[in-house]
Amino acid sequence: MVWCFLVIEGIQNLEVRKLSTVLLFIDGVGLGEEKSYNPWFIYPTPHINQLLRGKSLVRQATGDYGDEVTLLQTDACLGIAGIPQSATGQATIFTGRNAPMAMGKHMSGLPFKRLREWVEKDNIYLQFEHKGWRATFANSYTKEYFERPVTKRGWISVSTAAICSSQEPIRLLPDLIAGKAVYHDLTRKTLKRWIPEIEEITPEQAAMDLWGIAYEVDLVIHEFFLSDLAGHKQQKELIEWVIKTYDRFLGELVRLKRKEDLIVLTSDHGNSEDLRVKTHTMNSVPTLIIGKEKGIKKKDQKKWDLTHIAPLLHRMVQQQKA
Repeated sequence: MVWCFLVIEGIQNLEVRKLSTVLLFIDGVGLGEEKSYNPWFIYPTPHINQLLRGKSLVRQATGDYGDEVTLLQTDACLGIAGIPQSATGQATIFTGRNAPMAMGKHMSGLPFKRLREWVEKDNIYLQFEHKGWRATFANSYTKEYFERPVTKRGWISVSTAAICSSQEPIRLLPDLIAGKAVYHDLTRKTLKRWIPEIEEITPEQAAMDLWGIAYEVDLVIHEFFLSDLAGHKQQKELIEWVIKTYDRFLGELVRLKRKEDLIVLTSDHGNSEDLRVKTHTMNSVPTLIIGKEKGIKKKDQKKWDLTHIAPLLHRMVQQQKA
């Protein structure tokens, strides 16, 4: 059974904006090569290029860029043979524990009962609650989603299972309209197909809305999965839109960031960086850290993997509270 706390009216703005950390989970983006089959290299990403001093989001760009930006190669294989998959990769990000190792294999798609319950037992939201901190999920849902028979049976994503296990409210359509949630595609373009009257917004507005949520909590998480879909479908038009839209969103998010705020971007597995194949890839994924994070030593960067994301978020928030 899925238990969720639903927010209909949205959350009122706080007069005092606290320091916050943002986790951007972008599905299916690996660190590929500087090749013509890598859309993250061939399509313009001016904001990412600015962060990385002219480089693209590719393997060759990993390293430190002053004390404000770091791009780490992040192992998504986690010691288990085979191609990394969504369910276990996401479970690792959201818990800080090695899901493929616990399950004995990489697991694709939506998590089966065993993995879902493994996530619901311990995840970043519950970990923050135990510390008296607040983490929230910015993505919005429709009310109808929770009324679907498959949803009631627990056939839900890792991100949904994690947030529904906590005391944190779920954001619905009224919250989205009020700017108190961010749709998975940022602009609401896909939602408009089902709800024609919904207003489409710019990626820049989505960034503003995300910071509005972030300033009320210690950690806000946003999930973007069209990048993985575009990779599977090998649709150049879609992946070009994804890259352009996400680059604009990230650029505005960085522009609006206060000095002490922190941003982390990561992915669960490779895919969209290699349009030669429809499957996931064995490539490392990015951990892009924007802001003055003080805890990662050089020796730790060499063995960085998806289990390090949740501890990183804990350390970042503790740093902000110090």
